[in-house]
Amino acid sequence: MLVADNVSKAFAGSVRAVRGVSFSLAPGQIMGLVGASGSGKSTLLNLLAGLADVDTGSVLLNDKRVPGPSDVLIAGHPDIRLVHQEYQLMPNVSIRENIAYAVRYFEKEYRTHRVDALLKLCRLTAVQDRLPRQVSGGEKQRTAIARAIADVPAVLLLDEPFSHLDLPNRLLVRDLLFELVREQQTACLFVTHDAVDALSIADTIGILRDGKLIQLGTPESVYLRPDTAYAARLTGRVTVLAEKYRPLLGLPASDSPDRLMSIRPEQVTIDESGVAVRVRAVFFMGSHYELEVELNRYASLRLLTTRADIQVGQLVNIRVNADAVWPLRS
Repeated sequence: MLVADNVSKAFAGSVRAVRGVSFSLAPGQIMGLVGASGSGKSTLLNLLAGLADVDTGSVLLNDKRVPGPSDVLIAGHPDIRLVHQEYQLMPNVSIRENIAYAVRYFEKEYRTHRVDALLKLCRLTAVQDRLPRQVSGGEKQRTAIARAIADVPAVLLLDEPFSHLDLPNRLLVRDLLFELVREQQTACLFVTHDAVDALSIADTIGILRDGKLIQLGTPESVYLRPDTAYAARLTGRVTVLAEKYRPLLGLPASDSPDRLMSIRPEQVTIDESGVAVRVRAVFFMGSHYELEVELNRYASLRLLTTRADIQVGQLVNIRVNADAVWPLRS
């Protein structure tokens, strides 16, 4: 069990990169921490990995404190692996040798078996004899992950594991992480600025803002019931409006007209018995269309449809389920 207990970290100039972060992560669980650039994601990973000293609070692994660089000769914890954005592969040895380096102290028979298994699992068998500069970004990423989990660490940490990958490789790395964690019961935590991948595989989602963990919960709860407009926008397409616009949606007026509310596009449907609105824009998304409709000259709303016959300027009728409108704190 990895536990962060009220962890904080500040740098010169009173910059508080991480502020009172607390959570726990059990073996076999995946946690995704989502935040914009500068929200403290990478700093938090370094604290969890024992690569930076915490100012206050503590990081525990199986009830034992994870020491920082000031406590040990070589920074880092033997049971925690951190995969950086830059992969940090050895450039002049092959993909296979990069992975084998992580199990170099094991017996040769086991080392060969383990590397063969990881090459197969990470879909790297065909490129195992190539140098890192001779393979794609997705293959580098999978090599870095294979090397990190070669000796079966207790915790796997990943810094923006999907940021440099195209869609096919993003899906491959996502599925790989899911398979690895379930098979080896490794606790996995990754940070990202894109919540789509986090929502699809994580057991728990956390929202980081200015170094503070402002919301933590299941992907469903964070997505459908965000605490703030920041959390709502960070986790997917959303319309954020003041509650004074509820009557324009065919909903009862609010007692707090200035309070914000969130509405996800998929929670709005085209319904002939709903309120009439004018289509402002139509976006083709492949499997569906996304419409922007005008409530009045000051407010618009997004919704999804599979209908291909809707044009800009057309009047349509929409319905919003009252249960789908979620009030926000700010």
